[in-house]
Amino acid sequence: MLLSIADGLGSGMEARFAAEKAVKEIEKNAHCNNPLQLLKESNRTLHGSRGSVVGIAIIDWKHRKIDYAGVGNISCLIITPEKKKHYFISNPGFLNGRKFHAVERSLPFSRGDTIILFSDGIQLPDNWEYIVAGSLSTDIIMKRIVNEMIHVNDDATLIIGKWIHT
Repeated sequence: MLLSIADGLGSGMEARFAAEKAVKEIEKNAHCNNPLQLLKESNRTLHGSRGSVVGIAIIDWKHRKIDYAGVGNISCLIITPEKKKHYFISNPGFLNGRKFHAVERSLPFSRGDTIILFSDGIQLPDNWEYIVAGSLSTDIIMKRIVNEMIHVNDDATLIIGKWIHT
């Protein structure tokens, strides 16, 4: 499963255009299952644009892990039902067709774990781990986070996924 957020630099149509180009390139190459390679492909297509920050997580169910690579202020974390937190750190910078530095990292992902991927327009509430690590559905988690988060004057994207016990 591929999860990704692209946030164009600045505001307006140019920012939107850059983010949409990055997303389209990720979708076009999703079969490669390599977040770092997907960042490279997105970077190539953003040459001459304003640029975008991008975070890409790929869940490998068979090997029970998540691979992540990101550039810019996209955050990604995993929390277990016991409230143990694992953070992926995106590299500084942005994609715009020029050379960039990013590293692909892997962390374990097990039944009951939750992944959260979000842009800089999201500031999680102080009690976020108690909201997320419980047995609530992702719909309820999303609503509670949005209702209780600190609101900032920026666009925001939040993705929450939970490996439900089966």
